[in-house]
Amino acid sequence: MKMLNLLLIILPLISGLCLLSNAFAQTNALLGLPPGATNRIGKGRVNAIKYFPDGTKLAVASTIGIWIYDVQTGEPLDLLTGHTGPINSIAFSPDGETFATASDDNTAWVWDANTGEHKVSIVGHGDDVNAVAFSPDGEILATGSDDDTIGLWNPRTGEQIARLEGHTEHVYSVAFSPDGAVLASSAAWGDNGIRFWNPRTAKPLNISIENTDWVERVVYAPDGSMLVSGDTDCTIRFWDLGTGELLKARETDGTGKINAVVFAPDGRTLASASSDNLVSFWDAATGNPLKTLEHDATVISVAYSPDGKTVASASEDGKIQFWDVASSKRLKTIKGHAFHVFSLAYSPDGSTLVSGNRGNLSKINFWNLETGEHLKTISVQPEHFQSENVHSVAYSPDGKTVASANAAKARLWDVETGRFLGTFSGHKGLISSVAFSPNGRMLASGSHDNTVGLWEIRVGELYRIGDLLRILAGHTEDVASVAFSPDGGTLASGSHDDTIRLWDVQTGDLLETLVGHTGNVYTVVYSPDGSIIASGSWDGTVCLWDSQTSELLQTLKGHTRNVASAAFSPDGGTLACGNDDTIHLWDVQTGTRLHSLTGHTDLVDNLMYAPDGKRLASGSRDGTILLWELAKSVADR
Repeated sequence: MKMLNLLLIILPLISGLCLLSNAFAQTNALLGLPPGATNRIGKGRVNAIKYFPDGTKLAVASTIGIWIYDVQTGEPLDLLTGHTGPINSIAFSPDGETFATASDDNTAWVWDANTGEHKVSIVGHGDDVNAVAFSPDGEILATGSDDDTIGLWNPRTGEQIARLEGHTEHVYSVAFSPDGAVLASSAAWGDNGIRFWNPRTAKPLNISIENTDWVERVVYAPDGSMLVSGDTDCTIRFWDLGTGELLKARETDGTGKINAVVFAPDGRTLASASSDNLVSFWDAATGNPLKTLEHDATVISVAYSPDGKTVASASEDGKIQFWDVASSKRLKTIKGHAFHVFSLAYSPDGSTLVSGNRGNLSKINFWNLETGEHLKTISVQPEHFQSENVHSVAYSPDGKTVASANAAKARLWDVETGRFLGTFSGHKGLISSVAFSPNGRMLASGSHDNTVGLWEIRVGELYRIGDLLRILAGHTEDVASVAFSPDGGTLASGSHDDTIRLWDVQTGDLLETLVGHTGNVYTVVYSPDGSIIASGSWDGTVCLWDSQTSELLQTLKGHTRNVASAAFSPDGGTLACGNDDTIHLWDVQTGTRLHSLTGHTDLVDNLMYAPDGKRLASGSRDGTILLWELAKSVADR
């Protein structure tokens, strides 16, 4: 495993050094693919964006790496990989020759801005690193972490200069004053927000700002005259640095939190990004609002171009948009940075993959498995629906219908036309899982109201929504997963009450309760012949059960933790399991781990074998779907 992780770091660097005329001149749509993967759907969700100092490129800190985009064309030039966790923040050195990134892998990295080469690793934090900032002279790199500390580092060597302790909650933002004499930091709820430090002596300064809670971002005015904070209460606050006095506070038009604040290069204006779908512009002198740019989803990050004429914004609907500041005109849009892949399903013929995503504009997307091409989208929210995440999707056995789970409702959709067929209503909690019966005449839904619903589907009729057949009650916590046996006679349900329950589909009777896990059960799946039930749990294990006797056959151990997905190969010989960021393939008969597939940077929520068993699709909270050619994956190892 250590050798594999080393290869994941080295291979992208080798490819970067082989570029001829421009280190960021790659146009390959499959940049940075991990070994064994043949295609990627989605580019990972965006956490921060920053213009290169020359204004020609945009650096995008994402869950899977740092994307480099050409500002003029909007085309990706490179994907820099090596971090093993999502990247939260990016900062350029004052001379523009390097940039630093902060990651959930507990490290910060320093990169060559001209070649994309990884230069230095900053190692020493005990938890996620949320923020990075260079001192104005470039001699110090500051990092803020979920371990409640701030690190000061030599950016050329990675050596730690000092560790600043005093915050009692996660540190979300760090910023140097323009003269480098002061470092400001902000932290989460309960910490009184903003603190100030002398970066040379590593001592706290006697600057007091009171009554601040959960400050997402702090930024200095370019002339050092004030500090501006963006808070979770949807307020921009302007602070006098000499007295700590609150000069003014301005609320945005909505009710969402402030995710980013940035000054224009001339210091006269600042822009904020908020969860109420707005980029707002403010007069720095008066604090008065100037105008807003409306988006279709929560705005995560905003960045000014070096000349101040353009701003770029990144939002949860997967878009990066470029705007002319003077006219508010949208200049171009980059798409593909999905926020969270909740669910996957293969069409019965194996040619198409359907995915359900999280986001303010939730959709069901269809993908060509050979090319990774996006085929079409079904909108989950016609005008009479509210915004809802798609938590689960399932194909009907005949491939003509897709079921989706949205909030407390299950819905049916015509695959060919995208037509909405109807809604199953009755649950009192979020539906986390849906499954068709093998004959396609029934839909099962597992809900956070601790129950399972069984619904009639009228096959072959124009109006396909039937009646509620029965509610299966007995679990004492959320039902996370449901699966029909291949003969359709039994339904298995996995729950956060740490158990699996087996139900008689015709009578609704509880047949058996399987006890053995010590953590929430997130996934249950039958083997193709119906003889084995596999269950994956937050306790880091997978249990294999005899479906007839309910005997625990064996427990598969070796996942780090949090098994969220499992899938049997079509021949039943292999079980794929996804946990925090890795997929493990197990021999079902022997319980031996065969291979591990690495490349995701967040929880692998979904796994699905193609009907021919040659390919595996994995969906992750890093916002991507990876397609694995299993023969190639084995050969690469």
